[in-house]
Amino acid sequence: MKRIIVLLVLLLQFPAQSQSYSSNLRRVSREIDKIMAITSDIIDGTMTYEKYRKIQPFFEEQSKTWRKSQRSLDRLDEAPEAELIAVVDENIGGLIEITQENLKYWFQEDPRSNYGHKYVDEAGNYLNAVLTAMDAYAVKYDVNTRTSDELERFQTQMELFIYTKEMKRGANEVDSLVGYLQSEVGSTDIDELYKAQKGLVKALSKELRGYGEERFFNGQTELHEAYQKYYIELLELASADILADLTKMRYDLVEFNSIATSTEASAKKTLSFFDNEMRLLNKREARFVKRNLPKAPKR
Repeated sequence: MKRIIVLLVLLLQFPAQSQSYSSNLRRVSREIDKIMAITSDIIDGTMTYEKYRKIQPFFEEQSKTWRKSQRSLDRLDEAPEAELIAVVDENIGGLIEITQENLKYWFQEDPRSNYGHKYVDEAGNYLNAVLTAMDAYAVKYDVNTRTSDELERFQTQMELFIYTKEMKRGANEVDSLVGYLQSEVGSTDIDELYKAQKGLVKALSKELRGYGEERFFNGQTELHEAYQKYYIELLELASADILADLTKMRYDLVEFNSIATSTEASAKKTLSFFDNEMRLLNKREARFVKRNLPKAPKR
């Protein structure tokens, strides 16, 4: 008789526990959706090189929302939720930190650097770590989950980001070599400049070979073609005009033991073309991304 009573008690407790697990996960999901929605707004602005004044309110909103979410999640103090909440705290805390510090500085100081892509990558990693932990909790406690509009938007953003990231591969190597040439033009170490010019041509040639096969995004190749055009134009410049400038510098050094001001000015003017091309490419990328970004769900 006692066994039957114990079994009945256990059977009655099991649905209640399952309901509790489901309710707790829904609470976590709601709070993560709030953070995800604001982060997606920030990602939109980052990927389209938006003006700082337009994106700045989202920084404050993200931080404020997370503080409120923490108060809500602190109520989940039972052992089954402890591991999940720890993952949420660690990763959302990291997300807030890179937004409030690194990204804010990038928007204010250097919006043409590559940190925007790095931020989206890091933000995606933080949020995906939380989603993975939530999935693990759902499996462990047999909780049914659903896909939210916020999650679908975020996943679409990540697909678009992966495509733009693939288009941008190799650009860091090219940019670093261009940066070296720009900073060292006029130097008496012409051999090092020739070495950098040779490395630039090699890097550009490598990227062009990698772009032989078109890469589609939802049937579109516009961004692929923009990068291909970018690399072709830089390759032509690096293999012709830059070489001519460096050759003239070497002649100046041999003949006069110094580099003529006119030659240095010519080389700097030639290299400024790289900056202009990068700005144009950023604009093309921003337009492409803007057309393909998913619409934000109504709040």
